[in-house]
Amino acid sequence: MDSPISHLEDSRGEIAKLWLMRILERATLEDIERIPTGRVARELPPLISEMARALAPGAETSSSDHVEWAHRLADLTGREGPAAKDLVRDLSALQSIMLAELHRGLDRIDAVSVLATVERLAELFSALQADAVEDLLTTRSGELEWLGTTDSLTGLHNTRFMQQHLNHLLGVQKRYGHPFALLLLDIDGLKRINDAYGSSAGDRTLVGVATAVGESIRNVDTPVRMGGDEFCVLLPHQTASRARVLAERLASAIEEVDNPASQPLGVAIGVVSCPQHATDADGLLEIADGAMYRAKAAGERVAVGTDAASQNGDLIED
Repeated sequence: MDSPISHLEDSRGEIAKLWLMRILERATLEDIERIPTGRVARELPPLISEMARALAPGAETSSSDHVEWAHRLADLTGREGPAAKDLVRDLSALQSIMLAELHRGLDRIDAVSVLATVERLAELFSALQADAVEDLLTTRSGELEWLGTTDSLTGLHNTRFMQQHLNHLLGVQKRYGHPFALLLLDIDGLKRINDAYGSSAGDRTLVGVATAVGESIRNVDTPVRMGGDEFCVLLPHQTASRARVLAERLASAIEEVDNPASQPLGVAIGVVSCPQHATDADGLLEIADGAMYRAKAAGERVAVGTDAASQNGDLIED
């Protein structure tokens, strides 16, 4: 008599075909266009064989095996980023088809062996669903967290992340006395590019600016897009005078960014440091903003913020 495992392996092509029919039955016409039927024919039967062998007495599988199998099955549906309910439904469909195939083979398979295999099938697919859904939710949680702190256009950190990291640096400075600097950048010329060449050209220029910023700073520094044409860079363990040197280098790099106007972009950068200029987030950003606009008004690339005690408007360097 056949064994339940060999029967499932021998029937893997039919099982794969029945699973595909289940998927097609509940798919929209749009979904059907995306289903890679050729890949289903090639890749699903071997996957069914792997699962069948995992039902053998004494066979062991790990969570990573379960997640891999679930990913391979989900990939064959043609869906992008399947929801947990879709993943569970697709796995349940395969389980029910394999179960039905075992019942159909009862005339050729020992009934006791079939019952034992059915139990192991239920246990395997229960573990498959649990591990796959947990992995999916963990992945989605990480993606949502990343999206919540990242600028979608440039890939730089966004204002939300900047506020969190700025508060962290303030805490480190307060506890250990480590200084840090903040650069606030305003890019000039983007509106002109948007008006003359369209928003897509402006977006490409913004991405070019973001790339130039990222390539000009240290690995420990944090580049941020504040929104519109404003950027920020947080520089741990830096004083204002050293940060000014970096700001000049940044300005040169930004001026060289390719753009459809074929003219150098303008940039104004305000430089502040903690604790020299302020010891709170609002104070640092306000002074940096003032320095940035002072540089812009004077036609200069970089200006360092004035100390609270300075009343004459001169640039202060440490």
